[in-house]
Amino acid sequence: MLRKIWAIAYVNLYQTFTDRNLIIIMIVTPLVLATIISLAFGNLGGGSAPIQNIPVAIVNLDEGASGFNGGQIMVEAFVPPDGEPGAPASQTPDCPETEAAASTAPAMSLTDLTDAVLLDDAAAAKAGVDEGSYVAAVIIPADFSQKMSYSLADRQVEVSSIEVYGSSASPISASIIRSVVEGFANQLLTGFVAAQATIETVGQQFGLAGMGAAAANLSQAIACASGRTIVSIEQQTVEGEQADFNPLVLFGSAQAVFFALFTANATAATILEERRNGTFQRMVISPTPRVMILFGKLVGTFLIVLVQLLFLFIGFTVIGSLLEGRFQSIWGDNIIAIALMLVATTAGTAGVGMITAAVGKTAEQANIIGSIVSILMGILGGAFFAVNALGDFEFLTRLSVVRWGSEGFSKLAGGDANILTNVIFLAILGALFFGISLLIFNRRKDV
Repeated sequence: MLRKIWAIAYVNLYQTFTDRNLIIIMIVTPLVLATIISLAFGNLGGGSAPIQNIPVAIVNLDEGASGFNGGQIMVEAFVPPDGEPGAPASQTPDCPETEAAASTAPAMSLTDLTDAVLLDDAAAAKAGVDEGSYVAAVIIPADFSQKMSYSLADRQVEVSSIEVYGSSASPISASIIRSVVEGFANQLLTGFVAAQATIETVGQQFGLAGMGAAAANLSQAIACASGRTIVSIEQQTVEGEQADFNPLVLFGSAQAVFFALFTANATAATILEERRNGTFQRMVISPTPRVMILFGKLVGTFLIVLVQLLFLFIGFTVIGSLLEGRFQSIWGDNIIAIALMLVATTAGTAGVGMITAAVGKTAEQANIIGSIVSILMGILGGAFFAVNALGDFEFLTRLSVVRWGSEGFSKLAGGDANILTNVIFLAILGALFFGISLLIFNRRKDV
């Protein structure tokens, strides 16, 4: 039986790797496409994070409370002093810039990450996002500081939501702004409440009156200090060493798995071409169970996809090294984990590809079905845009081998070897789709 399985697999291997046009589609096209996207994404080979100067509109409607204006502190973190066209007058003193803060300033601050301007009209800011002038509009409500007010008499702190109006055309950048604003607001609230609670408790315990001004000043200082901590932006590996973001990792892995799906579907669909030219019928009348025929296709598909992924990942490594001017292993240094991810991704992709051989009535129809399956998994897996842009439907990404494959390789590139979940899900998806394909294939009388 093993000889028959290998014989079926060998035919597919020979047909695939002797077809020059097919090799171009399998290997050259994803290499070129991912490289172009990575270069367009920005600063590939520049040695620093390419995500910067994100255009943002800030609208501060905060009216302040008790000498404290959290909205103004947020504005000062995002908008440089010379970038405040039409800014309303500051209701509080600026956050002081100490020598210590200046000497320990991070390599990238919020003013580097964003190209923010201050507007006074929320509708105009949203219109700018819709027109493409801004990636996001951050609208600070009028009661932002007021709802932060805390006292021993009234310990209830309300939450006033900051609205982040993001552009659907730039989901990654919009998500970054949303995350930064959320972290900044949380630290601002923590600092303000901590200062108010401390001052009021001390005043009550020692019978000191007139602590309101001190509370406001301390609140301002702690909030400013808390705000600065969110300004430090750098990418870290699990070991704590600084790591540069390489877009080839993100786009390369997603495109590699995406094109591998097309290869798997096309290889599996050859069983329908063999039925048309009579080869399949000769295999059926021989003492070869139908399950062995499909297993032979699976083995052939597995080996073809494995070779394809291996060449692609070597190719991306070479391209990344040439652009950096030095050799670098963009997928990390854990060779065993990389090999495991390659095998798991190949198995998952090959299993999914078998569905075309099971449900297609003709080779042409199978190729159409395979393309639909590949595109759907590419959409769900982040081959075209960030998966968090799916919002409430993000859970559907768990059905995509593109998601689990690209995520696993991205982890390895960042120094995280915790890929067991990715390997398990890839194996489950591959086995599930192959099992469904085998069940349908064995029940068909026309194949």
